Amino acid sequence: MTILIIIFFLLTGYILWQKWELTKFGVTRYQISSSKLEKTATAAVIADLHGFSYGKSNQRLLSQIRKINPQIILIPGDIIVSKYEKTYPAALQTLEELVKIAPVYYSYGNHESRLRDPEKINHLLFLQYMEQVKALGVHVLETESRQVSLGENQIMLSGLELELDYYEKGKIVPMEPSYMGEHLPQPREDMLQILLAHNPAYARNYAEWGADVTFCGHNHGGLIRIPGIGSVISPQLTLFPRNDAGDITFGNRHVIVSRGLGTHTFHVRIFNRAELLEIKFLPENS
Repeated sequence: MTILIIIFFLLTGYILWQKWELTKFGVTRYQISSSKLEKTATAAVIADLHGFSYGKSNQRLLSQIRKINPQIILIPGDIIVSKYEKTYPAALQTLEELVKIAPVYYSYGNHESRLRDPEKINHLLFLQYMEQVKALGVHVLETESRQVSLGENQIMLSGLELELDYYEKGKIVPMEPSYMGEHLPQPREDMLQILLAHNPAYARNYAEWGADVTFCGHNHGGLIRIPGIGSVISPQLTLFPRNDAGDITFGNRHVIVSRGLGTHTFHVRIFNRAELLEIKFLPENS
């Protein structure tokens, strides 16, 4: 009987802790130096929001972004949950406020991509949602590159939308070496190249293509993290996923993977607090 009581209190404590943990997020800060930059600039990166709201109308998240005072806001996918209609207006409400802070660039994650299929139940709702997103002034990148302003700098910004085969549950589908070059123009050597690519499993491909900095999400930090070891399982149901969080470097190129801000299906974050990214871009040797 005593053991059952202990188990009951442990389970109750765990449930309450998780409920509390899912209301919290932190700010993770990175600095990127490049000879291709002339002036300092700041970006905020929002990955995997999934319709979450931190406080009424997402005011806690928006307040923190205003404190960062970014010159650009980057969203590498999954701001909605494809099958949950209530996440669409929540995302729109947040985007409406974000465009008042700085230019917003949004590329697709797997939750947006799967709704291109006319057979999906929320396909028509998604089309309406994307029309509203663009009407707000959000810049949507659909496997394309654009020259944009990063503060006083001119950079190249690309968005990559992967086919859904690359999100197959329980496995990582290899990417052909020629894939990146077939889908995006070759980066310019004289300009900083930033890439928004939702799935971090292909970090090396992004760097080898020529992205100076890539921003990813998708793995939610691995859901459960063991201190000193890393993540246990990803939302894609791969065990001990690589490239689950943090700054992964390939020479002088960076792939920065966010632990994300929301959850879906598995509402679990164990030693894995949600995060907003603050990126400080600096001229080299500044």
